[in-house]
Amino acid sequence: MAVLSYPLVCWQLDDDSVFGMLLGTDFQAVERNAKRLKTAMAEILQRERERGRFVPDPDVDEPQLRIVKVQVNLAHRTDKGSFPVPTRTEIAVAAVYGAKASEGYLKCWLPWLEESFYYYDEAQLPMLIQHFTRDRLDGTAPEQAQRYVARGTPWLEVVESRREDREAARQYVPRHVRDAHAQLAIVADRLPEVGGRRSAQGLSETAWEQGALVDEIAARLARGGNLLLVGETGVGKSVVIAEAIRKAHRATTHRTAPPTFWRSNSERLVGRAKYLGEWQALCDQAMQWLDISRGVLWVTDFLNLLQIGGEGPEESMAAYLLPALKRGTLRLIGEANPGELEAARRRLPAFVDCFEPMSLPEMDGQRARRVLELFAAQSKSALSVEIEQPALDIGYRLLTRYVRYERFPGKAVRFFGECVREAIADREPVVTETRAIAQFARFTGLPERFLRDDQPLDDAEVQAYFAGQLFGQDAAIRHLKDVVYLFKSGLNDPAKPIATLLFAGPTGVGKTAAAKALAGYFYGANSGVDPLFRVDMSEFQHAFQIARLIGTGKRPGKLVEHVRQRPFSVVLLDEIEKADASVFDMLLGVLDEGRLRDSHGRVTDFRGTIVVMTTNLGVRHGSSPGFAGFDAAVDATQEIRQFFRPEFFNRIDRLVHFAPLGREAIASIARQELQALERREGLLRRGLTLRFAPSVVDFVATVGFSPRYGARPLQRAVEQHVVAAIARALFGDVPDGATLEVDIVDGAVQARVC
Repeated sequence: MAVLSYPLVCWQLDDDSVFGMLLGTDFQAVERNAKRLKTAMAEILQRERERGRFVPDPDVDEPQLRIVKVQVNLAHRTDKGSFPVPTRTEIAVAAVYGAKASEGYLKCWLPWLEESFYYYDEAQLPMLIQHFTRDRLDGTAPEQAQRYVARGTPWLEVVESRREDREAARQYVPRHVRDAHAQLAIVADRLPEVGGRRSAQGLSETAWEQGALVDEIAARLARGGNLLLVGETGVGKSVVIAEAIRKAHRATTHRTAPPTFWRSNSERLVGRAKYLGEWQALCDQAMQWLDISRGVLWVTDFLNLLQIGGEGPEESMAAYLLPALKRGTLRLIGEANPGELEAARRRLPAFVDCFEPMSLPEMDGQRARRVLELFAAQSKSALSVEIEQPALDIGYRLLTRYVRYERFPGKAVRFFGECVREAIADREPVVTETRAIAQFARFTGLPERFLRDDQPLDDAEVQAYFAGQLFGQDAAIRHLKDVVYLFKSGLNDPAKPIATLLFAGPTGVGKTAAAKALAGYFYGANSGVDPLFRVDMSEFQHAFQIARLIGTGKRPGKLVEHVRQRPFSVVLLDEIEKADASVFDMLLGVLDEGRLRDSHGRVTDFRGTIVVMTTNLGVRHGSSPGFAGFDAAVDATQEIRQFFRPEFFNRIDRLVHFAPLGREAIASIARQELQALERREGLLRRGLTLRFAPSVVDFVATVGFSPRYGARPLQRAVEQHVVAAIARALFGDVPDGATLEVDIVDGAVQARVC
């Protein structure tokens, strides 16, 4: 009889609950205090042994806990790129470490980062903690890094458990197998995971309502062979596989040489390759270690196996692994959506034939709602955060209507997980309907006026919003208002983008401004993200350039990458007539079905976007007298119809004509540009205000208008004449908080203190 001591790391969740993770196992619990937590863990260990299940020995003899301060480089991410936070952020990282004298190694866990590693020199431990923390957090957005910050100060307890000597004999692992495990741990994660798999909120990830499928997959894993789980994004493939592996692991621990389970991806397996041909050697090493360990490898990016390696699928990593799969010396688990499976079968059918496919369909509404109820119950019991029933109802309705690019239950669990995380951060014990709606608005950018049925739209308010953004375009404003009303009433076609609009008119009359106004009205609730994505279609005048738009291989193009990251936005395809005909062919599926499928079967969903295209077709520059112009919509429509093929033109919801600007519209735009100057940083910092004489507005409107380019030169005129005059004035004696009067003196703009 041996007494084993297991490290238990604890956090105080609130006054009445303590969360504990038993390191080296997948056991976690929440109890009222540390004493009850230790008792519960000891009972779990004893119960598992009595049932004949495998319980690992403690990985270290005398565990210790330290808090390490690590400086990480966070970054804000937008559709325009990644912008590093100017200063480093200090993160307090909990590390539990110790030695295993009988085995000659040292091990460290970083529980909240879900990381663990072996090391062989105590002097290297601080450096390794810094390395693993920065590897996980560098480049992460501040709001995402928040999930890795421990709530409160952790402490370490020890749980003692008794083990029979005959059980130790059964659990003995030869040294060469342990060495293979250590090598595999460099390129893969051992499953079941150290500390168990948790969501970002500290809740265990469970395959609710999938018990029968989990049992079937676990039985097949225990029996042998290769498995491929097929299902759409969000149906829960990863959670089902993880749950099945845990069950298969428990079911096979009684064997003399049980299988081991590992998780990795194609890039991690061969990521250390530096030279031509080196990736094949790394594959050989991984297969050798898996063979020694009787390992089953779960590859999370199945399709990438056909893209990494040589130029084509016949020279890819999948082709290199194919002989071992056929011999049965390599066992793999994969996951893919139906499109990826079809693409893989088309590219390398022999590889796909080595797998036994299993289908995971989307849950129906009744089962999805039961999952939400189970998630709410777990949130209340584990984290003391209640999700009210109205919040569950509105969340389910909003996710069903708007988030169509993902499936239940994944999208619901992720959404309400974020609601719980926000509630914990705000120290709120309840997720209400109001909080759920606010969270959905931040997630999508859709304002609450679209999300709440009890908030009707005010026609005067909608008119005032667009009239304040567009000047002299009453007909265009009517079209934009119609798009708003269709969407609010739920009458837009759910199988297409929210709207597909073609803006036609001269340069500088407000087409881009209309797209910006539409983006702000529909998706302006998330103030940290620009809801407008502009693509200059003159950059895609040749067929080969389409790859930059949609991508090639594993690298997505600029359009696909944006929509995957920002599925709720306005996509502006500027000067669409300049694009190659192949671009129009590519857009047919987007305009008709709201979906874009690449050559690898990956689908990008446009059904949450508004697609706006602009064109100068039909413009007669010589016919415009400058400020006034006339309505040539009929002639422009005829020319546009002649340019675009019928199957493309007929997929456009609305053709919106923009007329040349009149003098009053130009003056309004000039006034708007001048008023925007007060928001410049140099004026705000000193508390300065501006007062513009009417002559300045007339001057800017006259100088900044071009019959050919419309109001586009206005901003340049403001910078050259008005901003320059204000800058010169600021070099004089201008006290903070003063008002500067801007006027025309001797035909030039001058600014002086009132």
